[in-house]
Amino acid sequence: MASYVVYDVNKPFMKRFFIIFPIFLFVFFGINMPKTFAQKATSKQETPKNNVKKVELTISGMTCQKGCADGIDKKLNMTYGIVRSKTNFEKGKSVVSYDPSLITVAEIIKVIKEKGYEAKQR
Repeated sequence: MASYVVYDVNKPFMKRFFIIFPIFLFVFFGINMPKTFAQKATSKQETPKNNVKKVELTISGMTCQKGCADGIDKKLNMTYGIVRSKTNFEKGKSVVSYDPSLITVAEIIKVIKEKGYEAKQR
């Protein structure tokens, strides 16, 4: 027969645990979660196909495809308003499909600069 452990929530330790632990979970996981994760799911649903524009950007400062170009793509693809991003290290360019009603080219360039690279519109 299986035995179960029953916690008495009226004991002082258990009272504190059941009050503090959920608050800890909310603060640690809820507040620190980047907005881009939640926004990414809705950005693809909210963007109609006829409202998508493409911009070609010249990117300097990249040293490799795997870490640099793929890192830029990952960051851009998580950004609200961007439908798709494809960065090519060898050509030093990025083609970004975006919804102009949600994000501007200047904001896209700012995201790339925050990543540590220089970008300008071709």
